[in-house]
Amino acid sequence: MRRLRTARSPDPDDFAEEGFDRSDLEGDAIGPVSDEIPWLRAFGSDIEGLGLANPASELEPEAQRVPRQARELVALGRRLDALLLLRRHLEDSPRDAEVRAILADLLDDGDEPESAIEQLTAALTDASDPIPILVRRGAILARHGRTADAERDLRDAIRQRAGYAPAHLYLGLALLRRGLGAEAAAALREALRLAPDDPDATYYLGEAQQSVGDLSGALRTLERAATLAPSDPRAYKLMGRLLDRMGRTEDARAMHQRARAAGIA
Repeated sequence: MRRLRTARSPDPDDFAEEGFDRSDLEGDAIGPVSDEIPWLRAFGSDIEGLGLANPASELEPEAQRVPRQARELVALGRRLDALLLLRRHLEDSPRDAEVRAILADLLDDGDEPESAIEQLTAALTDASDPIPILVRRGAILARHGRTADAERDLRDAIRQRAGYAPAHLYLGLALLRRGLGAEAAAALREALRLAPDDPDATYYLGEAQQSVGDLSGALRTLERAATLAPSDPRAYKLMGRLLDRMGRTEDARAMHQRARAAGIA
């Protein structure tokens, strides 16, 4: 029987000429391919437990979006990305005091105190509320040994807003570092009058009291600090040393054990 040849294309079909049936090799026609771009997701979105920064809302102002995204990046352990984001924003908006303050905190955490101080100094000019920035700068100055400059900032903040508890707290710390225990205790008591449940002010008041020889008062204060922050080993450690000085060896040993347990937890 004569074999007829049919083709869907002008090219010859050699397999058909040799008797092969191509019908089972033919598939359905390819339809139009949908646009896949809207279905793409950010890398890492399927990794369990990894929270990615939310995309910016079109209605969210940049002044709010940038600090939010920077904090989210820091929470994800991406400190350098947060620094880059903040610095790029400041190139376009150099008068954004809030972003400068966040950048200063990151720089200080990264052991760059001088750069942090520079950012806070620049932020003071444009801040709607300069008092918290003044106190931050004073705290950094005190922590790095520039106590005279620190006291100037902190007393200036208190002069402008006497009811701001952090200013009294950091002034007390600056005075304590200078060995002025009695003056430090007075500043810390004022901080606690304004914020009675502040564990840091309570702990440092205990330090100031023991520095001037008021061991019993320091012990009571540190017991209060341990109640406010039970997972902080500092109060237990200092109580252990005080109890040793008071001759209460067994109580001191128990307190040191509590400090170790708090440090491990």
